[in-house]
Formats: sequence, C-alpha cells, structure tokens
Amino acid sequence: MHIRLFLVFSLLFVFSANSLRGQTDSKIEFSWDSLPNLPLEKGVNGSFTGIHNDALIIAGGANFPERPVWDGGEKIFYNQIYVLEKKKDEFQWVKNLDKQLSKPLAYGASVATKEGLWCIGGANKEGIYNDVFLLKWDAVSKEIIVEEKPALPVPLANMEASVIGDKIYVAGGQKELGGKATKSFFSYSDKEGWEKLEDIPGKGRIQPVVIAQNNGKTNVVYVFSGTHFDPDAEDPNEFLSDVWQYNPLSKKWIEKEKVPSNETPGLDGGYIGAAPATKLGDAHILIFGGAGGENQLYKKRLLLQNELRSLQQQNLDSSVATAKIDSIKEAISENFQKTSFSNTIWAYHTITDTWTKRGKIPGKTQVVAKALQWEDDIIIPLGEVSPGVRTAAIHKINVTPRETNFGWINYVTLIAYLALMIGIGWYFSRRNKSTSDYFLAGGRIPWWAAGLSIYATMLSAITYLSQPALAFSYDWQAYLGYFTILLIVPLIITFYLPFFRNLNITTAYEYLEKRFNIVIRMFGSGSFVLFQLARMGIVVYLPALALSTVVGIDIYSAIIIMGILAIVYTVMGGIEAVIWTDVIQVIVLIGGLILGLIYIAVDIGDVSYIFSTAYEDSKFQLFDFRWSFTEVVTWSMFLGTFALNFAPYTTDQAVVQRYLTTSNEKEARKSIWMNGIVSIPAGLLIFLMGTFLYVYFRDNPEFLQVGMQNDGIFPLFIADHLPPGVAGLVIAGIYSAAMSSLDSSMHSVSTVITVDFYKRFTKAHTEVTTMKVARWVTIIVGVLGTSVAAFMAAYPIASLFFFFQEIVGLFGSALAGVFMLGIFFKKANWIGTLIGAVLSVASLVLVKYFTPLNFYIYPLIAIPVCVIGGYLASLIFKVENNNNSKSLVYHKSLKEN
Repeated sequence: MHIRLFLVFSLLFVFSANSLRGQTDSKIEFSWDSLPNLPLEKGVNGSFTGIHNDALIIAGGANFPERPVWDGGEKIFYNQIYVLEKKKDEFQWVKNLDKQLSKPLAYGASVATKEGLWCIGGANKEGIYNDVFLLKWDAVSKEIIVEEKPALPVPLANMEASVIGDKIYVAGGQKELGGKATKSFFSYSDKEGWEKLEDIPGKGRIQPVVIAQNNGKTNVVYVFSGTHFDPDAEDPNEFLSDVWQYNPLSKKWIEKEKVPSNETPGLDGGYIGAAPATKLGDAHILIFGGAGGENQLYKKRLLLQNELRSLQQQNLDSSVATAKIDSIKEAISENFQKTSFSNTIWAYHTITDTWTKRGKIPGKTQVVAKALQWEDDIIIPLGEVSPGVRTAAIHKINVTPRETNFGWINYVTLIAYLALMIGIGWYFSRRNKSTSDYFLAGGRIPWWAAGLSIYATMLSAITYLSQPALAFSYDWQAYLGYFTILLIVPLIITFYLPFFRNLNITTAYEYLEKRFNIVIRMFGSGSFVLFQLARMGIVVYLPALALSTVVGIDIYSAIIIMGILAIVYTVMGGIEAVIWTDVIQVIVLIGGLILGLIYIAVDIGDVSYIFSTAYEDSKFQLFDFRWSFTEVVTWSMFLGTFALNFAPYTTDQAVVQRYLTTSNEKEARKSIWMNGIVSIPAGLLIFLMGTFLYVYFRDNPEFLQVGMQNDGIFPLFIADHLPPGVAGLVIAGIYSAAMSSLDSSMHSVSTVITVDFYKRFTKAHTEVTTMKVARWVTIIVGVLGTSVAAFMAAYPIASLFFFFQEIVGLFGSALAGVFMLGIFFKKANWIGTLIGAVLSVASLVLVKYFTPLNFYIYPLIAIPVCVIGGYLASLIFKVENNNNSKSLVYHKSLKEN
C-alpha cells in the first residue's frame, strides 16, 4: 500500500510541476549574439576554421590590410593560428601561441572531425597547393599540434568539403591561380586514401556550398550553387543555381530542386555561392545568405571594368580621356562599396526537396566563411561582408525553442486518459492474490484480449512514431515486414506453443534449464533483461519527444512523467492490468491514426492528389529487387524482418507470457492468430499516415520545424494542425503505443528476475515475499528504463526504428538460436549451445563494426551461426546428462497431445 501511495503522489507532483511550465517556450527563431572579435583587426576570409576540443581554431586567411581592393590594394595571405577557448559561458582568445602554418595559406577547405581540424589544399600569391594537414588543440598544454596527412591528388583552392562518418568529400575548386573552375570530386578515408570520384555534373564551380546530410534514406553529399569561373569567357564569372546530390552507396549524382530566386541580377534562380551553411536536425540544411542578392552589382562592375580597360589600352592623352578614366574608376570604387550580399536565411529540406525562407541576417552578411556547430549554437566566424572588405566579427546564432499552446481541452483529454490507466491498475490490484495472478492473471484472459495485447506489446511507440516517419522519409518497403508475422504464426502454434503450455512454466527460460542446465537459463534470462532495458529506453524516449514537441515541456521531465505513469499501474495491477490497458490502448491508437488521416484528406481536399503525388515521388515503392548487402532492399528486408520477428515471438518473455494467460492452448492459438490478422490493416494505417504527412509537408514546407528529428514528424503535425481535443486524443494514442510496450517490458522483466533469479536461488521464499519482490523489481526496472531514455535524449539517434531493429538483431538472434537448438536438435547439449550463442554474438559484433552490411542481414547471419555452431560443438563436446526427453524436444505426438 505504501508503494502505491508513493507512486501516485510522485506522478501527480511531477505532472503538475511541469505541465504548466512548458507553455512559456517561445517559437523557434534565430537569436544573434557576438563572440570576441579576431585579434587581427582587419579580419580575414578564406581561413581554415573548425571546432576541436571545445575550442574554435582559425588558421590562415587573406585580406587587404593597406588599401582597399578598389584602390589597387594588395591581397596579403597569413599563416597565423588563433584559438578561441570556451570556459563555462566565457570565451577567451588564447595568447602567445607560437605555432604557425608552414606558409601563408587561404581558400582551402576545412572539415572538423573528432580527430581534429582537417585543412585541405589552399592558395597564396605563389600558387595553389595540394597540402593536407590536421590541426589539433591540446586543452591541457594549450598548444596547437600540426599533423601532416596524405596530399590531395591535385592542387585545389576555392573548393569546399564535408564529412560522412570517417570519409571526407571535397568538391569543386580550381587547380591553378586564375584557372578555370573544375568539376573535381574526391574522397578520403584512412583505409582507402584519396580517391577520385565521378565529377560533379553541370559546370565546374568554385566556392560552392557543400554539406553532408541525410536524405531520409542514407547520408549523402549536397553541392549547392557556386561560380563557374572561366578566364577565357567574356563574362568570367557565371553564377550557378543548380543543386546536386551524391549518394556514396550508389555512387550516383541526382539533380535536386535549384536554389530559389534571391533577386540576384541577371539570374533566374538564386545564387548562394560562398555562403556559410550547416546541417541541422535529421533533414534540414541551413544556408546563411550567400554572395548573391539584389545588391550583388558584379555585372555592372564588369561592364565598368571592361570600359576602363578599353580606354587604358587606347593610350589617349587628353584631359577629356583622363577625366573619363577617373570617372569610371570612381564608379568602380562606388560599385565595390555599394555591393552587398543576400541576407536571406534559407532552409533546404532534403526529404521533401523544398526550400523555405526562415528569416533575415541582421547586419552584414558574411561570405567565404563557414557555419560551425558549437554545442547548441551555430558560429559564423570572419568572412567577407562586401567585395574586398573583411570582418573580424564572430557571430553566434542560437536556435530558440518553438512556441506551443496545447490548450486546456487537450490537457483535459490527455489527463483523463492517463487517469483511466491508473484507475485500471487500481481496479485489478484487488485481484492479485498470488504470484499466479500477478504474473499470469490466473488464466482468466480471453483469447481476443490476449491477442490485442500481443499486438500492442510488439507495436510500441517505435512503430507508432517511427514507421510513419519511415514512410514520410523513405517508402513502403518496410510494410512488407508485417506479412512475415502471418508466416511466423503457424510455426509458433506448431512448434513452440506446446512447450510453453505443457511444461507448466512461468517464464520461457525455465524451459532452457529443463532442457540444458542453469547456465543456459541464466544466459537466456540475462540476455532478455538487457534487451528489454534498451527497448524500454526507446519506447519511453519517443513518446516523451512527442510530449515535449506538443506540450512544450522539457523532454527530461516528459520522460520522468512517462516512466512514473507506467510504473504506477503496472505495479498495482500486474499482468491483468497490463493486458486490459493494452486493449484500450490499441483502440485509442488506431482511432488516432484514422482521425489524423481524415484531417489531412479534408485539409488538402483531394485524396487522389495525395496518392498521385506520393506515387510520382516513389513514396509507395514496395519492392527493390536490387542485389545489395549494404542498402535496405526487398530480399534483405523481408527475410531480415522475418528473422527479427521470429526472435521475440518465440523467446521474448513479454510475448510468451501472453500465451500463458489464456485458459487453454486452443485459446492461446486464437490469440496468436488475432495478433497476426490485426497487424496487417493496422500497419496499412500507419504507413498511410506517413505518406499523407509527406504530401502535406511537401506542399507546406514552411510548417516543418527546422532542426527537428524525423521521428517527430507525426507529433509536429498533431501539435500544429489538429483541432483541440483531437490533438489530445492522438497524443493519448502515442502514449497508448508507448505504455503498451513499456508496461509489458517492466512486468516481463520483473517476472524473469523474480522467477529466474529470486525464486530459483532463494529457498526461503513465500507468496507474500515473492509478490513484494516482484513489485519492487518492477519499480527498479522502470527507473532504469527511464534512465536509459534520458540518455537517448542526450544523444539522439537519427532513426530510432532502425536503431531498435539493430538492438533486436544483436540481442535476440543468439537467444532464438538457443531455443531452436533445444527444441529441434536432440543431440544439442548445454556446452555446444553456449558455444553457439557466443559465436553468434561475436559474429554480430564483427558484422556490425567491420562490414558495411545493413542491419536486416544481422539475424540472417547470427541465428544460423548459433544453430550450426552450437550443433557442431555439441557433437564435439559430449555431455552425459543431456536432457533430451520427448517432453523437451519436438516430436509429432507432442503437437497431437
């Protein structure tokens, strides 16, 4: 009783303390601030810049220190290195740095990695270089360390670079001073060295914007705009608006939507060459200004310069000619000083291939500069603010939180739903008279409720949020995975269910001790507990993300609310409360999907348009018959999903426990079929939601939240577009999906720890003490799962659906192989089975960290390795007391019984 009261009061306190506070968040916008100026007063552009060890490194660069360029000033290149350190909230330039570059250098490419700041190529007045070196900041000794790296295959300057994983990509540039712009495209990794890749399509370019970002399917390289420089052309500088995407997996270029017009004279599209840019979130690229814009007066200056050159070549010696020349020089000088750059902040969304304006740059725009991410801020150091004019300024841009107004109607809806969950737990707490009631509901659960509970357990917020996001950003290939459940059901009913029902066991892992020994039972139980802790973190984090997005409260507070809520009714009501809340949750989450689909259809007004648009953009693609081991294609996805689903349906205590809550085996069979049949239409609704969201946001890209994670696309739609009351119901649906898995995980882990560890190793236990242990274990497990979710919030993962599939593959495959060895291989013994399990885990580690194979292939390797390796090891290492009696190894009569 004291535990229950403690949990209830904790929940009410946390919820009331945080729900109101979150409504004060402001709408996402860019707030600008300044860091200390570069000690070099005139400033520079074209420097190597990046963040390493919490310090801003600036090396090299160029300016006109004596006279401006329009007065014939000489450009000076520098070799100085500057370091700006951050100490708490203060920024200070490190003084008395002795280290310098080996020569003055500017206009190369720089990329910050964990290893340090890569400085690639560059130029000075003597020429263009292919040097590559690494700058590292040692925060302890306050020293810059310079490390030489393999040189570029060719000298390059005025190019840009980005990084994907451990590979650096370099695009564009020119090979000699005043030379023609190239289409150069190179990559570098420590393993492969420098590699020449397929040239950038279109025209050669200098000063392009080059950024790596995820396109919804994989990480790719984008090349935006730039200048096609050709010294032999009448107009040497041709501004470019085209955009190209390079896929490192397919090694192909694809043209994307060109830069929208920013009123650059003489250009239909927009020119954003030399702009600072950075990726933000899962699919946005932010571009700050660029060298184009309505006040880009280059074309007019070119005419003046041509006219001046013509007059000077005529060598006219008269006062009229001199006056004309002076007048043109004055006009050129005025042109230089009046020229300014675009101040538009663009957001390009890689999934919908759309552009939106997201604000204006206050003050002067910096070009030939980089945008760097420094913790939660974006830093734009130095650069050029008008032709020939440098700046020493370093700007800091903060992306502030979004405004949200959940509304009292939505709060009432959500709180009423959460209160209902607590009420159900309280109601069923009166029926828990024994551990059989608490763990197995005394066999009182009807088959249809058990079936819906199995579906709810397997669904989770991972599916409810990540799979709409998957259809939004990718396509429908993953939907085929739902049909593998129908293939698995007959196998479960025929080969597995009889064991779990006939042996009179509480946990699936009791079978492993009966068949092998305590070591294998502990391996199974321990693997399950570790897997569920990781799984719980994900299913808490995703709905907390939704709550944070919609209600506006801090995500860590949202995680705590979710954790406490699920702990309360699970501890009180046991498995019976878990199952009946699952039933309600399935109804609510499906209802939320239907309401969302109806709203989008009504808002767009033309359902056929939704389907035709999605079809044209390949969003309905179900099959990809390519033979690829690195990309997600049909064969690996279908077979891999079958293997991934096979593990939890046959070895996961959270699912197996449902088989044991019905009154007999016949009812259990019907519950398993119920789950399989419900999955297909429910999955159809989930994927339709993702497709509808894609068309909705493709037509309204301004509604996308800059910097958001893709898994938040459904919550974003709920927050900003569903009417009051409906939004609260759909958020309740998200909670439904989360809690239906979270409660199952907590209760099943509690069951495993209590039965497989406490009862197994404690002789002096009673029903009363066992019930107390079970409840306290549920609380502890809930706290641990909540802590894992908080860790995930601190270190977000691009696609939690794919991450979860990796977790299933890593933890579930060996366990699935262990059960297969026990049930189907009479000669399998505990030593061989343990060896097979270890081999399986080792093979997965090798595959994950040393091969590019996609995660769907993991279980296709790991399960056979466990079974084959375990069987062969059993033949080699004989065990005398190998329990392979008919009741423990599959035989035809077992099914008939």
